Amino acid sequence: MRPQQTPRAPTPATAPQASPPAPGTGPQRARILGTALALMSAQGFAATSMRTIATACDLNVATLYHYFPSKADILRALVKERAYPDRFTETPAVDAALPPRARLVALMTRLWQAALAERALLRLILSEGLRGDELSRGVAGGLTIAADASIARWLAELFPELPSGRTRIARLLRALLETALVDHLAAARPGVRERLREEVADLAALIFPEDQS
Repeated sequence: MRPQQTPRAPTPATAPQASPPAPGTGPQRARILGTALALMSAQGFAATSMRTIATACDLNVATLYHYFPSKADILRALVKERAYPDRFTETPAVDAALPPRARLVALMTRLWQAALAERALLRLILSEGLRGDELSRGVAGGLTIAADASIARWLAELFPELPSGRTRIARLLRALLETALVDHLAAARPGVRERLREEVADLAALIFPEDQS
């Protein structure tokens, strides 16, 4: 005869453990990106380790990797967060009533102001690209292609007087802007904005010879 077994009390159900929150667009992520950009701009992409970024953000490295698996992901996120693709789809606000030469100068002034607003990221991409970093070169190449296409489209929208040659003119304008950025960001030469304005005005005089304004 078997001894009678005492019934066991039911085991309480274990509540499922919550997984860590997925990386989003909250203040922590924004703080990481801002800190990483400042460090990379000052020290260089290669010299800035994930541990350095984590320490500056007062985080452990594992938490940083939860948000960004690598430094390359941080750089890609910086470009994406600035919404560069969206900016290239929006036509700059330029007074259509201006004469063609003045209109072209106004367009380039808008582009110069937009570039200066992102000087830290552009300095990082420029410096690392010159050092041979493939990711930075790829980002710079993508921005160049997008800029050429967008400037050509803006010329079509803003300059109906211009029947042809928009693609070549767009490349010339982008090259002038890039040269000015290098002078400003790398060489820190004075009077860059004024020289850019003069060069664009000279180019506008060649493109629109009939405009004597």
